[in-house]
Amino acid sequence: MGLFHSSSAAAGVVTLALLATVLAPATAQDNPLGQPLLDARGDIRDDAYIHIPLRAEDARYADIQADRLKGWLMEVDAISLADRDRGNLFWGRNVGTEGHEATQAWVERYFRQYGLSDVHHEEFDLDPIWNPTRYSISFDSGGRTFELESARPPQDAESTPPAGLEFELVWVGGGSDADYLGRDVTGKAVLVQDVPLPGTLRHTLSLDGVVRRAYEKGAAAVGIVYGISDNFAVWQRTGAGPGFNVGYEDGMRLRDLLGQGQRVTVRVQLESEQLSGRTAASVWGTLPGQSNEEILVIAHIDGYFQAALDNGSGLAVMIGLLDHFSRVPASERRRTIRFLGSVGHHGGPGTRQLSDDPETRLANTVFAINLEHVAVARTKYWGPRLRLMNAVSPMRWWLWASPAALEVVLDALDRFNVGVTGDMETGASGEMSRMARLVPSMQVITSPEIKHTEQDTPEWIPAVGLEQITRAYAKIIDGLNELERGQIEPVTIP
Repeated sequence: MGLFHSSSAAAGVVTLALLATVLAPATAQDNPLGQPLLDARGDIRDDAYIHIPLRAEDARYADIQADRLKGWLMEVDAISLADRDRGNLFWGRNVGTEGHEATQAWVERYFRQYGLSDVHHEEFDLDPIWNPTRYSISFDSGGRTFELESARPPQDAESTPPAGLEFELVWVGGGSDADYLGRDVTGKAVLVQDVPLPGTLRHTLSLDGVVRRAYEKGAAAVGIVYGISDNFAVWQRTGAGPGFNVGYEDGMRLRDLLGQGQRVTVRVQLESEQLSGRTAASVWGTLPGQSNEEILVIAHIDGYFQAALDNGSGLAVMIGLLDHFSRVPASERRRTIRFLGSVGHHGGPGTRQLSDDPETRLANTVFAINLEHVAVARTKYWGPRLRLMNAVSPMRWWLWASPAALEVVLDALDRFNVGVTGDMETGASGEMSRMARLVPSMQVITSPEIKHTEQDTPEWIPAVGLEQITRAYAKIIDGLNELERGQIEPVTIP
């Protein structure tokens, strides 16, 4: 059909054009408000977090300040960054390394600065320490070789041959038996998605026996896609076999290539060694009180990468409590407070020396507090992105004590806006796990998606979160000091 040249037709074209202009969506303009809660780097400003004013009757805790606590965390963070800048691949504050030794020295310096007595190191022999010295992980598809930003080798993996190992990739979803139906993975590398529940402490990889099943099905290697958002870099283990880790964004890129019917291969090259004869230490210090009964405050000092949450947050709160109670006249400190910068449990013995000999080592301990993963921003999934909120995340919690102690704890958590799960944990974890029922004890803890990843950075740790948990623990210590030892101990169930 030819084009009609007529006035009516032209008028019709103009009318439709005008109508289309009216109905078309307006071009989105930038909001003049910008991003009022974010700083220039795009992170939530510390002063944008919800902050609950201090009650008048709690004025004695006003010296516990958010900015000072965040400052102590940043000092610990700098130790990790220095370890990275020395060229270490598996960097941070890991046991048996310069980063851990520097953290021991940092804890000792503050213990001495605040005048603690009996400041000393308790040294431990370590099992051989895994140390990667070189790695390369590359992919090939359609004759094109590429690398992925989040690709990392598995922790504790053995060296490959110098030329590396090459495998064809096969996508197996979540790695369940159902995901293997109709797939031949013999001699190949399976690519499996690991769903955090919510992090590397609870995740489908471990809960569903995914790595073990992969080898049983004939796979020669395991590639782990970590998470359901972002592109976190993690070094999760792949058992006795070789493998690699990638974040969600990079993992979806590989999955989609496979989904298009393309053949994708991976080449893994790794040089690693086992360093024997290494030691690491815990650091002790004592703030004397009016009796030899003790409150034990623990924070582990090791950490993977920047380890801002795990466990820079706990170390910052420990120094905050030390700073606060050192200002209290000795005559007003009913009980002694012992501070323990614990060697850590990632590659060390944790607090095993205490649980192995509680009759001696914990004889005077009235109550133990474990400071571990104590403050992190609350998050919300929005598509493939984990968005930070201007609120502190609620915690899991554990308390092994009397109803009277429970009242003290819940009152303090409420006063300082420390949210916890409705159901209490059935046991403690981390440094507290072995000794949780040996003495009255407590911890609040959270283990989100960033735990043990290279994204466990200070931006995730709200200063106000450090402040409110430090104030809560200080209030708890004061409240327990109004109770006799027998009033704190758990009620015996006949």
